[in-house]
Amino acid sequence: MHVHRLAFAAKDPISLCDFYAETLGFAPVPGSQRSVAAGETTVWFELGDTDPGHFAFTVDADIDSVVAWLDDHDIDILETGEGPSIRFNFLECDSVYFEDPEGNVIEYICYDGQSSGAFDPVTDLGEATEIGMTVPEVVPFVEALTDALDIEAMEEFDEGDLVFVGDRNARFVVAPVGRPWYPTDREARVGPVSVQCDATGTFEPEGLPYRVNVE
Repeated sequence: MHVHRLAFAAKDPISLCDFYAETLGFAPVPGSQRSVAAGETTVWFELGDTDPGHFAFTVDADIDSVVAWLDDHDIDILETGEGPSIRFNFLECDSVYFEDPEGNVIEYICYDGQSSGAFDPVTDLGEATEIGMTVPEVVPFVEALTDALDIEAMEEFDEGDLVFVGDRNARFVVAPVGRPWYPTDREARVGPVSVQCDATGTFEPEGLPYRVNVE
């Protein structure tokens, strides 16, 4: 699965867009003050008062060079249980976390075998690979999501678990309300997210502000 468009709410979308473009090095979208590009993904910042969420992007570089680049650009890296970066064997990747100015937990993911060497956001910043969705009940939400888009959960799960739905390229991270977004202690809350991806079908759950492939 690949994410072509990701939109989420921001209290100050223009300032947040400037941060992604000017500080993080996302590519500006000509003629827009509220969108940037990362690989195949266009990221839109929509005006709205919402709790912070979680989003991840692939990075084709060595994890140590990504950590060093973030440090050099005065980005406060969030400490994990293994230091400034952490290894996830089940995804064959290393990750580093930080927060954007509105408190969203942003993760840069470096997959094994995709490093181009030292990190340069112009050439190495890739598409959105994780989109957080917080829900009151995980099991029925995941069942509806997988049925609607013809995708699968990446592992077995129970109510209350954090569930990855999709594949190695891109996935929805379904979190129960109140579970902290790693590696912070901030409890996950429901917030509007809109996604355009190449999964089959559309998804617009009743009573929740999530839209997938919905015009």
